[in-house]
Amino acid sequence: MKWFGRSSQPDYCKVSLENPTLQSIYQHCTTLNPRKIIKQSVAEARFVVIDTETTGFQAYSDDEIVSIAMLELNGLEKTGQEFKTLINPERPIPETSTKIHHISDVDVADAPKLSEKLPDIMVFIGSSVLIGHHVNFDIRFINKRLQKLAGCSLQNPWIDTMLLYLELTGKMGHYCLEDVAQAAGVEIKERHTAYGDALATLKIFVKFTQQIVKPSEPVSNLIAMQYNSEV
Repeated sequence: MKWFGRSSQPDYCKVSLENPTLQSIYQHCTTLNPRKIIKQSVAEARFVVIDTETTGFQAYSDDEIVSIAMLELNGLEKTGQEFKTLINPERPIPETSTKIHHISDVDVADAPKLSEKLPDIMVFIGSSVLIGHHVNFDIRFINKRLQKLAGCSLQNPWIDTMLLYLELTGKMGHYCLEDVAQAAGVEIKERHTAYGDALATLKIFVKFTQQIVKPSEPVSNLIAMQYNSEV
């Protein structure tokens, strides 16, 4: 079972890491101890719910983030700390994508680039457990930029609300946010916005976690539940 990995610094980023900000990001990624994080109890842990909207589905092709939202939980309590911003993807947004998330080239023309907001994103993520619906989709897009700029990737443990849904229901397959939200009794406001989807995911995560583990149990128990059901 592999929840996280460790990346090494490739040669191409040595020059970039002369930048103090990139040095700090690299240091954070390579010194983070995920095993220490997952030993915390659910009640003590810091969780960050993340959602992104993108130009398309291919992170390692030429698709990019156009919007990102993150919400903080201490234990299962929402703190009110939030991070949200539009992102200039530095490429045209296809009409097919705009029809889904309603973000156009005009909307992001004056927005910051992901490389400009990456330090703030990393500070907000910190030593948290990342939460999302199909969360590895969001992680891939961030890691693409991290690998390019700093030669590292996120080491944070993660929890996918879809996998928790499979554990709770005994179902198999892939389920969209609407399916899982309906099953959890959670209303999605502003669907296909990073903030709206992140908020719905947060509520789903809290509901499912309360059913699966006790607050005193370690986060590792919750993470392990993701692997009890086949996808």
